[in-house]
Amino acid sequence: MESATPPKSPMGPPKSPMGRFRTALDKSRNGLGRSRSGIRNVFQGSPLNKSRNGMDHSRNGLDASKNGPNRPVEGLSPEDEDKRIKRFGSNRSMWEVKGKQNTPDGVSPKKLGPAIRTVTPDDDRLPPSHTPSSPGTDIIARKGFIGNIDFLKGPKKGDEDEELKRFSNFPPASAAAVVDMIIAKNKEIGKYPFPHCVTYTLWATDNVNTYGKSLSQIFALVGLRLVKGTIDEVELIPLNELKRPRIDVVVSCSGVFRDLFMNQMTLIDQGLKMAAEAKEPPEMNYIRTHAFQMTQELSCPLREAATRVFSNAAGSYCANIAAWIKSNEWENETQLQRQFLARRCYAFNSDKPGMMEYKSEAFKAALRNADVTIQNLDLNDILSITDVPHYYDADPTKVIAALRFDGKIPTCLLAKTTSDGIDVHSLAETIRIDSMSKILSPDYYERILKQNQDGVKEISDCLRNMLGWAVTSGNVDTFLFEIASSIFMEDKEMCTRLREKDNASFRNLLATFVKAGEQGYWETSDAKIRRLRELKKFAESAFD
Repeated sequence: MESATPPKSPMGPPKSPMGRFRTALDKSRNGLGRSRSGIRNVFQGSPLNKSRNGMDHSRNGLDASKNGPNRPVEGLSPEDEDKRIKRFGSNRSMWEVKGKQNTPDGVSPKKLGPAIRTVTPDDDRLPPSHTPSSPGTDIIARKGFIGNIDFLKGPKKGDEDEELKRFSNFPPASAAAVVDMIIAKNKEIGKYPFPHCVTYTLWATDNVNTYGKSLSQIFALVGLRLVKGTIDEVELIPLNELKRPRIDVVVSCSGVFRDLFMNQMTLIDQGLKMAAEAKEPPEMNYIRTHAFQMTQELSCPLREAATRVFSNAAGSYCANIAAWIKSNEWENETQLQRQFLARRCYAFNSDKPGMMEYKSEAFKAALRNADVTIQNLDLNDILSITDVPHYYDADPTKVIAALRFDGKIPTCLLAKTTSDGIDVHSLAETIRIDSMSKILSPDYYERILKQNQDGVKEISDCLRNMLGWAVTSGNVDTFLFEIASSIFMEDKEMCTRLREKDNASFRNLLATFVKAGEQGYWETSDAKIRRLRELKKFAESAFD
């Protein structure tokens, strides 16, 4: 029987165990090399490597776009960047050109994005401690039917010629003089030739007593006049006769003015829309320039974008800012600004007579262009700007700053109407003079404390109105609160005198000082604020 012999190996004769080990080691090394080459070859054509190359290309493109016209705007969130591209396009240069609508001096926006973005009717709230007034109290408090009542009445039989004669030259020459003072004051404070947009607050009492001087100022700013021989038609003053640009105007009417002067609101709205549709150079017609910008922002027709007359909803009065200031229950300025926008954003449209439409976005877009705010102060009824709260209740100064892209606070002016004429002053100057000559004057506060049973209440109301102006305009000097504190709080004899005379008003006075210090309108030490809090608790315990 033949013995079985193993077949011959093609690799040659069998090797020793050490030889077989070396052969296996060489194969494993060669396999590892091939596997590395294979991995390298696979990855060179793989999607992962392509994505890496694409990322490198995108990084290079991003670096290149930082220096190009499509570079992103620094400081904008991705959401705001999308809104910017949607409104202005991807080209950065368009943003810089159109962004100058808020900077008449030609400086690009610094604060990119307004502080207030959306407003809803839910922002219209009252303080928890507010007590509703009886019907008609709002109208009576604003003295809407007091003054020259003949101005409210229609033409009597046989005196149509007298009415036409009275308004044949409307606006009068005095209105142009006031506009010149407004432009000069703005140039002094704002450092640029003409304001692009001015906000006006129209009061019924002021226009009744002065035969429509506030209305005449709006006509003069826009370049409007009544058609000769009529009192219900307007026309544009030609630019060669006006000799300056048409200045945009945003009109905020009081509730009583809305109720009494609907025809005058119609004239203003028709005149502004006429100016927006006039084919004039943009640099000579700011109304048309802003209206075209708003057509892009709001996606609306030109006439609708020229809406500039706003007020409260029908049957509603004031912005309720004074109610929140009086209650001391407000948290911050943003809450009050949203309250203002929610209350005063109802638009009047002469194309839809008899309607007040909720136009929050149009109101914000119109205010965003404003660089001057002005109110006419009727000195026939009051002595000082700090006597009554409804002037600061309607002040939009800080609301505008919160809406503007650059965050700039507009120039705030007051036009004082007297029997001798009208003087235009800055709000800060007016508050400073009125406070130092009245409530902070020893002659005045000593006299009212001796003669008037409500002397403490009058002092408390004046200080609260000062705080209200600080909240809405930021034009109150902090040293005024410091002087008032040294007079009424740091003098122990005066403190005792005020508390014993009227403890409730004294507590309100203390609450005003504490709120001014906590919110930063009065720059003082924490120790002084703590002492005032303790004094307020003592007054409350004594009252209980």
